[in-house]
Amino acid sequence: MATIGGLAERLAEVVGDSHVLATPGAMEPYACDESSLAPHFPDLVVRPGSTAEVSRVLREASLRGVPVTPRGLGTGLTGGAVPVRGGLVLSLERMDRVLEVDEANLVAVVQPGLRLQELHRAVESRGLFYPPDPASLESCSIGGNVAVNAGGPRAARYGITRHYVLGVEAVLADGRVMRYGGKTIKNTTGYALPHVLIGSEGTLAVITEVTVRLLPLPREQVDVLVPFPDAGGAARAVGEIVLGKRVIPAAVELMDRAAVTAAARFLGREVPHRDAGAQLLIQLDGNDRDDLEAQVEALGGLCLDHGAADVLVATGPQARERLWSARRAVLEAVKRLAAHADFLDVAVPRARIPDFLDRIGTVAPAWGLDLAAWGHAADGNIHLAAYCPKPDPDWPRALGTLTAAVHGAALDLGGVIASEHGIGCLKRRYLGQALDSSSVELMRGVKEVFDPQGILNPGKILP
Repeated sequence: MATIGGLAERLAEVVGDSHVLATPGAMEPYACDESSLAPHFPDLVVRPGSTAEVSRVLREASLRGVPVTPRGLGTGLTGGAVPVRGGLVLSLERMDRVLEVDEANLVAVVQPGLRLQELHRAVESRGLFYPPDPASLESCSIGGNVAVNAGGPRAARYGITRHYVLGVEAVLADGRVMRYGGKTIKNTTGYALPHVLIGSEGTLAVITEVTVRLLPLPREQVDVLVPFPDAGGAARAVGEIVLGKRVIPAAVELMDRAAVTAAARFLGREVPHRDAGAQLLIQLDGNDRDDLEAQVEALGGLCLDHGAADVLVATGPQARERLWSARRAVLEAVKRLAAHADFLDVAVPRARIPDFLDRIGTVAPAWGLDLAAWGHAADGNIHLAAYCPKPDPDWPRALGTLTAAVHGAALDLGGVIASEHGIGCLKRRYLGQALDSSSVELMRGVKEVFDPQGILNPGKILP
């Protein structure tokens, strides 16, 4: 039986009085994340500053059977950092340093609370490159990225978080500390334990240090905005770019008219070709300027052949940032401008994006919902925001119907119901539809080995 009695005093001895929060006002920011899940207050919030402190906190929680919800910076979209069973929120926000940038071995060693943008700045100042770049890079943490195996626009060419984690230090549920991996690219020493923890959303262990692989920073970059009459035509052009030109751009982002309009309203400024049915935002990078210009010319011609209305090229930093600021603003724009809004994240094989968009296009209007679609077209990852401009008592039922339709369409087309934001608690009910029973039971077995008491992030992932 879990007991909180006396735990605050004991934890204060471990992390200091100022880092144990127990009043409703102080704990309120830790009761929710960026998802639509209602707030759930913990009994306590504890903010350790080192691996040793994390170990002692988990040892105390384990002895008492107290649930522990690990938390990065709270930017998740599926409720993964919300303490739905009460207990402790273990916030890693104080563990936010770049411990080392090893240029000779092209690696960095970082703490989990580090903002992703700070990692980018630290390595790019040395001519190095950490490719994963989710839209929330200014506010999300590297630990949160590892927890959900985050991707971002550059995933099709450069890969996702999993492809860059070489080693981890983590604390198990009973307080034991484990380390696996390090600065070597190759490691076949037994089971690849870091890859078990990547994407586990804090349900298996608490990651306290990450060693990531770096690349040389490309010297040149060009961004191209291409408007199309409709999203299906834009998606088909992506396939032709890769197949016909044998080019995998650094990023290919698709935004439909609703997504672009919401971003423009939120930013309070005009966006080029705002009235187009859809836009592609294509990023090319490399070390040869002439080669990039030749690629831009070839891709631009192909897009025009497939019905594009224009090809806008941005070469300077300010022009490129202006284009990308609209893309990054879409989710926040929909949330701010609608009375009700929720977010869906699926992926289908790239060639099936037009089929997917056709299938879901009629569902939302039938229930009086608006729908905005955007995402990483080069790897088939589509984000959807369902929203109502005005309050509607039928919102929960309509959203449930739309969610079932979206998940069903993705699965029927050979896709997945969670591509880069995890399962958390909002998608756990659908896990059995997406995976066979043998896979789910194996996951339960892994959870039992790592966390036999079930205290780490209970109520997440497994149905």
